[in-house]
Amino acid sequence: MKKDFLVNQKYLNIPICAQKDERLLQLYLLDRVTGNEEKLTEVMVPVDMEQSGQYDCNFYAQIPVDQYRGQEIRVAMEDAPEIFAEGIHISDKQEDAADTHPVIHFAARSGWTNDPNGMIYDNGVYHLYFQYNPFGIQWNNMSWGHAVSRDLLHWEQVDSVMFPDENGTIYSGCAIRNEQGLLGLPEDALLFFYTAAGGNDEWSRGQQFTQKIAYSLDGGRTLHKIKEPCVPVIYPDSRDPKVYWHEESGAYIMALWLRGNDFGILRSEDLKNWKLVDEFTLKDGWECPDIFELSSEEGEKCWFFWSADGFYYEGEFDGHDFKTDGKKKWAYISGLPYAAQTFSGVNGRVISIPWLRVKNDGRNYTGAYGIPVELSCKKTDEGFIIIQKPVRELMEQAEKITDRLTPNENNTIYYHQKEKKALVIRLTLEKNLLENLRWKINGSWVEYAPEAGSFTVDRDAFQAKEWQNHLLFIIDDKILEVFFENGEQMGTFELHNTEVSLEMPLVYVEEYDIFEVGR
Repeated sequence: MKKDFLVNQKYLNIPICAQKDERLLQLYLLDRVTGNEEKLTEVMVPVDMEQSGQYDCNFYAQIPVDQYRGQEIRVAMEDAPEIFAEGIHISDKQEDAADTHPVIHFAARSGWTNDPNGMIYDNGVYHLYFQYNPFGIQWNNMSWGHAVSRDLLHWEQVDSVMFPDENGTIYSGCAIRNEQGLLGLPEDALLFFYTAAGGNDEWSRGQQFTQKIAYSLDGGRTLHKIKEPCVPVIYPDSRDPKVYWHEESGAYIMALWLRGNDFGILRSEDLKNWKLVDEFTLKDGWECPDIFELSSEEGEKCWFFWSADGFYYEGEFDGHDFKTDGKKKWAYISGLPYAAQTFSGVNGRVISIPWLRVKNDGRNYTGAYGIPVELSCKKTDEGFIIIQKPVRELMEQAEKITDRLTPNENNTIYYHQKEKKALVIRLTLEKNLLENLRWKINGSWVEYAPEAGSFTVDRDAFQAKEWQNHLLFIIDDKILEVFFENGEQMGTFELHNTEVSLEMPLVYVEEYDIFEVGR
């Protein structure tokens, strides 16, 4: 099958039938004068080979093609049924997100998402790029999607910015503002560092992973790839660059996963030439590194090195070497959050967002993102720990509804949402409480045993600390996030139902407040 289009609208729409066998789709830019074809991307697309009549799909994957306006493109796929080809079309309309999405946790309109990438605050806008397969609800075709927000809670998905090319699929990375005016680009350019995952598709067979740069001159809406890698192959699968300017040592540093449990620190003064200056092993640490300095309420400071599972390591950093005792600490009590990254460009705050590995439940998307949290640190008998609190924007937008919910004769509050909103609950429990607390949230039974520190959602038990008296719940669609003791621990869980409902006994509760957050 070959189908040609004159580009006179914004999007090339590819019909997607989820859970079907995949076929290779290739996209070319045509030059009718020379007869040449320039391959733009190739991806694997699930196709229903048995349909007849009009092609019935779950959703459309949208490839932005406006930059080729007035030119011709070709879509090619071997053995594609004719009705699939008829479903491919050009349009100006962006697909709408269904109202089945969470309210304040970002999820893509459709497709598969994983690691957050390129997170940057620029000109009043928070940018969240993310690992994306717009061509299906399972991992494949790693590209970069893009969403924007002005308040960290309400996100708009905009055009995807990078797709697989001859150097491989587009793996995780970061973003910075070009404040030093390097690479022959203006100071207000945005620079994106990412891994070109060579060998991950047929087009890049035989290649290995390299670290590359893309840039944007229009505020992050359009990205242009720089052809040559800034970091050639170190080890075959080294990936996930996190870059920032280290003022004290006068250079850019890059944290990079190397292999196994090994990580590296690279340095550069021009962003083109990088030198590996430190290599170290972190117990159980793996991929998606981040490195940052945090402050405590008392003004004490500490450096931390972060890895994908939320395992982090306290240490010292001088811009060259990260020195640590190697003791692993846990940011989460549950396994749902993964690959969190911190924003660049935010002065005076360290804000992080993780990917949530939620299962597909029959909707047109897989994966979501955690509520943004602000990071600080606290000194304990076991050294410094990371404190995570929901960003202040959450409570600034929350509407208090405590007085609207009157406990019944059994001193129990019942809540059932009338319109789709997120719910925030603050609880102060009695001290030295020996009784277990049990709530029914969105059809799931949630229990906290203060003496044992056990936190249970349905039949899944997780280990929190004992005697946590202050709890904060955020309930949004099927997502439950729980912050213990003002952010000393946190966990994220999946609930049974998407519709927010609550059965909350008030026995053993000293104080409580309930809030709603809408779209």
